[in-house]
Amino acid sequence: MRELGRRERNKLEKQTRIFDAAAELFAEKGYSAVTTQEIADRADVAGGTLFRYAASKAELLLMVYNAEYRKQIELGEARESESSSMEARVLELVSPLLVASRQNDENTGIYQREVLFGEPSECFRAEGLELSQRLQMRIAQILDEGHPHHTTETTTAARMISNVLHFEIARAALDRITADELTNIVAAQVRLTLAGLPTEKD
Repeated sequence: MRELGRRERNKLEKQTRIFDAAAELFAEKGYSAVTTQEIADRADVAGGTLFRYAASKAELLLMVYNAEYRKQIELGEARESESSSMEARVLELVSPLLVASRQNDENTGIYQREVLFGEPSECFRAEGLELSQRLQMRIAQILDEGHPHHTTETTTAARMISNVLHFEIARAALDRITADELTNIVAAQVRLTLAGLPTEKD
């Protein structure tokens, strides 16, 4: 593995400080109450330096929440068991994400908005969409194992479940429902989606 040069190390160290400062402030105060100058001050970087790493406050939130999203996907992938039913496996996969999404209503709602409708040129939005696609593909793999020879249907069902996740997570942030309520709502829609898949006789 190539050793980083001093310039690269300095850049990485600044990026880490900015990430940590943004994560702390968004958690403490919520998106609307935080300014980019506060983040720069806590990270001990100039305002101009901050914008070399993220073009806007929205990108900073995307950067922070993409990392959280990735962590929860990986946790779900580790928990998901091949011995469980398809429905149980899908819910095991997405449950960590559902629980984590209830930690801050404002931040969660804005993150969902920025991933789905943010500036196309933002690199962190592209990263968020890639994470969503990763989760959708894993759901499709689970469904494929239970419904071989029906790839078109399982791909469509996985996309439907992915869309449900985005919508229900965003709505939960507005309605301020509990993680258990959100999980039950998603579980009911997953169950209904899976019921529409072809059986082995079809």
